[in-house]
Amino acid sequence: MKKAIFLDRDGTINVEKDYIYKEDDLEFEKNSIEALKKFKELGYILIVITNQSGIARKYFSEDDLHRFNKNMNDILKKNMAEIDEFYFCPHHPTHGIGEYKKECNCRKPNNALIEEAIKKYNIDRSKSYMIGDKNSDIQAGLKSGLKTVLVKTGYGEKEIVKIDKNQTLICEDLGEFAEILSRTKLSELIKNEFDRDVVIENVVMDSRKITKNSLFFAINNGNKFVREAMENGASLIVADDTDVEDDRVVKVEDTVATMQSLAKKYREKLGLKVIGITGSNGKTTTKDIVHSLLSQKYSTLKTEGNYNNHIGLPFTILNLTDENQVAVLEMGMSSFGEIKKLGEISKPDYAIITNIGESHLEYLGSRENIFKAKTEILEYVESENTFVCGDDDFLSKLDKALKVGFNENNNKKITEFSFSDNESKFKIDDSEYTMNLLGKHNIVNAAIAINLCKNFNLTDEEIKEGLKKIKVSKMRFQEIKIGEDIYINDAYNASPTSMKAAIDTLNVIYDKYYKIAILGDILEIGENEVDYHIEILNYLLDKNIKLVYLYGDRMKKAYDIFMADKNEEYRFWHYPTKEKIVESLDKIMMKKVILLKASRGMALEKIIEIKEGKA
Repeated sequence: MKKAIFLDRDGTINVEKDYIYKEDDLEFEKNSIEALKKFKELGYILIVITNQSGIARKYFSEDDLHRFNKNMNDILKKNMAEIDEFYFCPHHPTHGIGEYKKECNCRKPNNALIEEAIKKYNIDRSKSYMIGDKNSDIQAGLKSGLKTVLVKTGYGEKEIVKIDKNQTLICEDLGEFAEILSRTKLSELIKNEFDRDVVIENVVMDSRKITKNSLFFAINNGNKFVREAMENGASLIVADDTDVEDDRVVKVEDTVATMQSLAKKYREKLGLKVIGITGSNGKTTTKDIVHSLLSQKYSTLKTEGNYNNHIGLPFTILNLTDENQVAVLEMGMSSFGEIKKLGEISKPDYAIITNIGESHLEYLGSRENIFKAKTEILEYVESENTFVCGDDDFLSKLDKALKVGFNENNNKKITEFSFSDNESKFKIDDSEYTMNLLGKHNIVNAAIAINLCKNFNLTDEEIKEGLKKIKVSKMRFQEIKIGEDIYINDAYNASPTSMKAAIDTLNVIYDKYYKIAILGDILEIGENEVDYHIEILNYLLDKNIKLVYLYGDRMKKAYDIFMADKNEEYRFWHYPTKEKIVESLDKIMMKKVILLKASRGMALEKIIEIKEGKA
């Protein structure tokens, strides 16, 4: 059997205008088109049940009504929100004229039209809803055994007093109900785990983001904001250190552990496909690329920001909704066992490992150990569903993983590539691709993403369209224009490998600009950290970069050793503060392109903030 959403039309889908029939008068209620699209994505048949006594009163004809409905549906079709069928009652018992003046069983609150549609489409009543802005809509739905929703649009605000709130859910508009409906499985899970019947619209860890019907996980200091969360409308609060007694508060031993357990069960309940992405460098950008490609065909959610650890990953999973078909999850780590834990929670179907670099050497001691820690993900993924950079010395040794890169030993080889100031072009298997990201490292990331997405039956056309729409996370080779200058903010994090890749990219682009690299300390790379920094400075010697500004204690130590036997004073400079760097930049009058690259702790992006404050 099928599930359906029955909808009133005027005041629910479109703005209520008395006896509306002219196509030019059509105005959709706020959020209604997006909501209808979400209903379709959730697998519901959409059926309109509407009283149209304007026909009975001879204000307009049935043909006028059909034209209006067709115009509405043409717009909805373009937005993938098409109504499957319109049912209407043209009668009125007292104001009708001629054959239209009659008592009928099709005029709401009667339910003959609903019953007709249920029979025609083989509808499961227990999984279906009636939504409207009047009590007559609600009563018709209840007569047919449907769940009912009153929206406050149209006449909804006035009709609330007639509604039994124990029978009928009341929502601001269709958009709010769409959010609730898309989290039905999460509500079911909460019911099973905590015996709480709750309506959930969103999941939050930040008390400042709590809105009506939030599920709030009070982590660490979040326990101090339990009362505030209740006042702001949270429907359920999970906390481990509070004395607040309320039905909406679930007290647990460990909020993080509870969130992890719920995420694991929720992932299994959703039954979608999960892609786990790890690696020393490039995993965030690769995540962004995979998400952009898969979004051309599937409802896809990706890890936002830096939510890639034992807290962020389960939080991301709990933010999935019933219509999502794919989750693209970034997996970070700094020691053994962390990737294993994330894999246990998320049970990935596919894995990408971008590379094995020097990040976290301070904790793991060697690249061999980093390789072992990163490949913990392979315990959960079949070899044929694993995609790696085959140019990497360690990853090239994985027997059955699909290897992608420039080297001859790869299963999928990148054969040609080129750059302009704002795009990269490359070829795989004689197919040419263009994307709005720069750099050889990003070409490899994109090539891995392309080959994975072919397992999802994406066409080349869909892949090429997705490559045009990549939206990278902030501070990942992010271009920012200030006046005539271009700042490339790649300051989210750094390792020796990723810093060399950024230098290489700057070297081959923007040849009409005066090129400057601002490089800060690389953190967490172990006892040989100064040697790595000297290696970076030597790497710059044959590059087409006019000035190199250095910042941080490690760069200062490397600079002093590096400059001892070189005559590069005119090109390499170390500055003690970011303000001094900005002062120097201001003295260079020609058009500049400026790369900012360092570990997160160096906060090099503040140079841009200082510049923008001056602009």
